[in-house]
This record gives sequence, C-alpha cells and structure tokens, in this order.
Amino acid sequence: MRGIDLARDLAVLGAETLVAAPGDQLVFEEGRKPGANGEQWLSLGARMSDHERSIDPLRERLVEGCGLARLDYWLVVLAAAAERHPDAAAALSILSEDARVQLPTPISFAQLMQAAVGASFAEALQAALNGGAGAAMGLLQTVETAPGRPSTHQALRVSPTELPALLALKTEEVARAAGGQTYRPASEPAYPDTLVALAVDLLAEARLLCLRCASPRAGRQLALDVASRLRIPAHVLAAAEGPPPPTLVRRIRDALPVLDFTGLNRLTPEARRALAEVRSTAPRAIALVADDAEVLDLAVLSAPRLGSEHARVVWRSAAADSDLADELACRFIVSLPEARSAVSRADRTASAHPTTPRVERIAREVLDEGSRRIGKLVTRVRSTARLSDFVAPPALAAQLAEIVEWRRATQRVFGEMAFGRQSPLGRGLTALFSGSPGTGKTFAALCLANELGLNLYRIDLSQVVSKYIGETEKSLARVFDEAEAGHGVLLFDEADALFGKRSEVKDAHDRYANIEVGYLLQRIEAFEGVAILATNLRSNMDAAFTRRLRFLLEFPMPDETMRRRLWEQALPSARYRAEDLDLEPFVERFRLSGGSIQNIGLAGAHLAAATPEGRITPAMLVRASYRELEKSGQSRSRASFGPLARYLPEDAE
Repeated sequence: MRGIDLARDLAVLGAETLVAAPGDQLVFEEGRKPGANGEQWLSLGARMSDHERSIDPLRERLVEGCGLARLDYWLVVLAAAAERHPDAAAALSILSEDARVQLPTPISFAQLMQAAVGASFAEALQAALNGGAGAAMGLLQTVETAPGRPSTHQALRVSPTELPALLALKTEEVARAAGGQTYRPASEPAYPDTLVALAVDLLAEARLLCLRCASPRAGRQLALDVASRLRIPAHVLAAAEGPPPPTLVRRIRDALPVLDFTGLNRLTPEARRALAEVRSTAPRAIALVADDAEVLDLAVLSAPRLGSEHARVVWRSAAADSDLADELACRFIVSLPEARSAVSRADRTASAHPTTPRVERIAREVLDEGSRRIGKLVTRVRSTARLSDFVAPPALAAQLAEIVEWRRATQRVFGEMAFGRQSPLGRGLTALFSGSPGTGKTFAALCLANELGLNLYRIDLSQVVSKYIGETEKSLARVFDEAEAGHGVLLFDEADALFGKRSEVKDAHDRYANIEVGYLLQRIEAFEGVAILATNLRSNMDAAFTRRLRFLLEFPMPDETMRRRLWEQALPSARYRAEDLDLEPFVERFRLSGGSIQNIGLAGAHLAAATPEGRITPAMLVRASYRELEKSGQSRSRASFGPLARYLPEDAE
C-alpha cells in the first residue's frame, strides 16, 4: 500500500479513536497505547512496518533520495495526505481540536506515531517541531494559526511550491526545477589520480569544497572526476544569476551537488550566506569559484587549466576510439560532458552524412556548439576559403604557412618534447596583422582558421567593451576560454581599440581603461589558443603587446601581378563576362587594395544580373570603379581612366 494512503488511514483511525472515547478519558497518553480500537492500531502498525520494507516510489525518493529518517518521512507523508485526501484533513482537524487546523501538528503527529508503531512520544515530538528535517529541506513549512499558540500545536503543511513535485524528487527532476544539469560518472578521470584523491579527501573532511577554476570548463571537469571517484553523477547548478536555495542542494543525495559561481565577478554576500548554509546542512557539495575569488575559511583546491593530456582522456572516454581521441585532442580541449554531447550528436546524424569521416562530424559539432556558447560577444565569419585562395607576396604567404605549421606542432612541442615547462608564457599562437584597409587581413585570418579546421570569431568591440567596471574583463575572459578550448581563432579587428597604447592617467576613466589593457596583457601572455590582432597602423599598438606576439605580419598594397589575380578572382567565370571585357587596363591604372577590387567585382555582377544578357561589360566595371575610387579618396579624373574614360558618364569629372 502507498505511504500516502497509510498516512490517511493513520489520521482517520486517530480521529475515530478520539471521537469514540468518553469525554473525560485521556485517549493518547504519553507512554501508553490507546485502549480503544486496539486491534486496528496493531493492524495499521503492521502495515506501516511492511511498507517501510516495501518498494514505494514516494518512500524511495524521500528516504533514499532525500535522506529522510523514518519519523521525518511519515511526517512529510502525513502532511501530503492532508493535501490529497479530504477525510485525512478532516480527521487532523479533529485531532488538533481546532476546526481551523486541518493539518498535522507536532503534538498530534507524536500521538499518532506512538499509537501506531510504538515510537517514543518525545522522539516523535522532537522530530516534528518546526517541521524538522522536512522543513530544513524545504518540503514543509510551519503555519501559525493563532498568536500565542504553543510550538507543539503549530500546523505543518507541505510547501506550496513543493507539493506538485512531491512525487518526483529524483535528481533529474531537481535539475529541471533549478535549471541544472546532471552528468553521469566518467570511466576514468581526466585529471591525475593524486589530484582527484586529494579533492575527495578534502570533500569528506570539509563537506563543502571550493574549487578555484582557471576556467569554468576546468572546474566542472574536476568536479565530475571527483563525483566519478565517488561513483555517483555530478549535478551542476549554475549560480551566476543567484545561488540556488540551500534546501534544494540538501535534497540532492544520489549525485554530487556542484554550485557553479564562476559567472560572478565576485562572491556576493548572498552567495557567501548560501555557501555557509550548504556547508552546515548538506552532506557534501562542491562550489566552483573564479581563480581570484576570496573564499575566506572554506576548504579550497585549484583546478588547473585543461590541456591536451587531459583532453586525450576525455575524448577516449567519450568516443571509445584511441586514434580518434588523439586527433581530436590536438584540436579541441573540452570537458567530458561537452565531448559526450558532440559525439552523440555526430553519431545520430551519421546516416545523413555517410561519406563524412566520423572525426569530422564530431569536429563540426564541437565548432557549432562553441559558436552558440559565445553568442553575441563575437561574430562568426564563415567561408570555405583556404590559404591557396589568398593572394599575397611570396614572403607573406610563407609566413602564413609557417603559422599553420607552428600551430599544428604545438602539442608535440609542449607535450612530447616537454618544452617550456618553466616558462610563464602561454602555449598559444598570437599574431599581429598590420596594413592599410582592404589589404586582406580579415580574409587571411579566415583562410588560416579554415586551414586549421577552426571557426573564425571576429570580436564585436561594442559588445565586449563595457562602460561598467569589470564587465569588459568578464566578457573577454569568456571569449578567451572558448577560443582556448579549440573552438575558434580570435580576430581582434581594429585591435588598437583594445590593445592600443595606454594613456596618461588624467581621470578615473583613464585609470580603468588602463586596467583593462593590463588585464589583456596578462590574458594574452597566458593564452593557449590562436589570436590574431588586426590593425591599420602598427605604430598605434602598445609595445608591451607586440613583444608578446609570436608573429608580426605586414600586409602591403598589391602589386600589379597580385592585382591581376585579384581581378580574376573578383569576377564570375568567363560565361558571365562580355567578350570585349579586358581586365588589363583596370589592373594597370587602378592601384586598389584587394578589398576594393572585390567590391568592384560585386557591384559589376549586380549590374550585369539586372540585364537580360547577364554579362559584365567594361562600362559596368568602369561605373563600379568610379564609385570605389571615390570611397578610397583616389583621383577619378578622365585622365586617370585613360582609354577607359569613354565609358564614363558625361557628367563625370
């Protein structure tokens, strides 16, 4: 029989016994069973004892899942019975001898438990005072029906917010209610056994362990490793918008609660109070905090940044393929939940892409998820262009090819060769692209990203740079973390806006602007991904930045040979060109950048598409060139057009 139905029978039998007794007789005397209905009380007690040994979903969730003791369980169930069964509510009103109280009270609960199962009256009363353990977990609350009423006579009811979910208290239900996520244990830890064992010991001793995180991804991975060592799932509750209720954390018994505070610039007083309460009431929990967070007297351990050695374990566990794991670990440094998700999505879509190798399907899922996670902070630039499509002088092309080889060799240099273990500098690749507008800096970055099999993220300075102190650093930290995970190449367009020379401090704004530059210096120095800084004027860059960059590339204006290739690339195939179209006059006369030539080709294609023939004529290219020369500030005189001037409109200069 279900526990909630037994609780109804308990209340009804108690009321019947009280009503049937003479008015001058004490029915529920402490230390003695009631004289009336003796056989019924024995039968009910036996059924309640049998229920405690049976399989009942509600009891399993309250006792096994929430850790409620025997008396605590029956108190919660009795309060739930009052909500569900009208006759139970009426019976409890009789027991409380107050028509206004249709709920259990500590005194009535103690009387009923003594009569049914022979529990100690004092012990049952103590368990029910102020709602007991059920109230501590947010399941019950006290209802004061009248001022001055004794605490033992205060009504107890199921919390209104908990009543609908009372029959669904498993960890996954708690996760949905709190916006959290449950991660199943890993087959092997990504972090070294010594670190994981130390974290387990600290957690057992302190009950609440704070992990200082080099990145949120690192903290979650170490927390999952700890949970896996304990052979339970990790249940992550995001706390960036405010700490989850401690009552919610206390109810998570079949998983390790992980409170993620890494989204906060600092631990607020509210967060500190929540942590203190969790430490004093929850069986065990882990809190993830920023690397520089002040945690006072809490037990603390640092979660090192994830590297390729950790990623190899992660991918091996997620993909069950050592060769594939080695290849993916060189590109993507992610946590196990991220890797599992990417593998699952890639395998589900295998039938839709039968010719695409599994490793590339997984890589595409990682890249797509990474771009979604960064969101509005950046713009993802898409193209299939490769370095072979980029028109550049031989020296510049060689430098770009060297960047690709440098990045591909990074894992071997810092892993197999163990280079730079004592160096404070990061393992990342940073480059400065400088040159006039339109010389191909952004396009070169896009080609590099495609060559490396990564996304290209162009930083939106209007989103990243905030007028609020500290918000810029927070936004940039998130962008850097995702780029380091291998999701993409960072492109800081017009980088001198962020990485420019620090100004003389004249007011508070200057001081905080320089603090942001200082943060960027520190972050670039420790960066382990690929970042490209693009600027029109290299002289505007802070010297402290340029000293830390691996490559400095100058993008010149194209010479005649390069312009010829650029014009050919900018126009559609010969099918869409007029027979009399000769590009040589355009190549020789107009010293334009690749970006300007691309604009002219695009404008010419639109002019052609608007005609029945659909072919680009010399007149169309001249018209488009005339407008582009105006934008670039170059001469548009008839003399500068030479033989092409015959295509100019009569009102042209």
